[in-house]
Amino acid sequence: MRILGLDTSGKVASAAILDTEQNLLLAERSLYTTRGHSQIIVPMVQEILRDCSMQTQDVDCYAVSVGPGSYTGLRIGIAAVQGMAMVHNTPCIGVSTLEAMASRVFPARHILSVMHARADLFYAAWFSYQIYMEYDPQFIDRETPDELQNAAQIMETIDKLGEGIVLVGDGAEELIRQYAQTHDSTALLRPAPAFLRLQSAAGVCYQAAQFCQTHDTLPTASDLTASYLQAVNITRKES
Repeated sequence: MRILGLDTSGKVASAAILDTEQNLLLAERSLYTTRGHSQIIVPMVQEILRDCSMQTQDVDCYAVSVGPGSYTGLRIGIAAVQGMAMVHNTPCIGVSTLEAMASRVFPARHILSVMHARADLFYAAWFSYQIYMEYDPQFIDRETPDELQNAAQIMETIDKLGEGIVLVGDGAEELIRQYAQTHDSTALLRPAPAFLRLQSAAGVCYQAAQFCQTHDTLPTASDLTASYLQAVNITRKES
């Protein structure tokens, strides 16, 4: 199965193609950008398809990060996947942004996937490996659901766990900064290497591949729904 995945949930626009039969990542493009993802993601997809000598009809499954993340970014990624998938009625899998990022981290006793929402609020989820010190996305275990938490709640969990914590996500540095304001040391917290820390379509592809292995029926484009984890206010204030 060839899976084409997208992640537009944050400031990184990313697209990747995974060949599950060969267990080979055929292509990946990522760009940290302040430009609108709507200007970037479709040309990026066209580029990796061309480089892999593929067309949209050669894609067996699409995958996309469905949140948490940027309201506009999530809508762009989901809409792009739906547009491509509906042409050939190709299955579509929505993947948690936090889980996709955690799956790229090398084995750790505890993985905190965290994105900065605003002020002291973070999107967060905890993961671990079923087989410690063996890296394979299929062994990653979710410990908590994706949640919107304040820094104090996250720090309470950190203090209880006490060791072996690796942070991934664009909120890692901000959480460490806030942790340092109330603690004598941040030695408990190890940020993942910069090249593994942010959103990546490769993680989305691998999590989608795990979903395909454990489900006989795959969702369609119409099943994709964004997970914002907080109310979105798009109304105008009256003057």
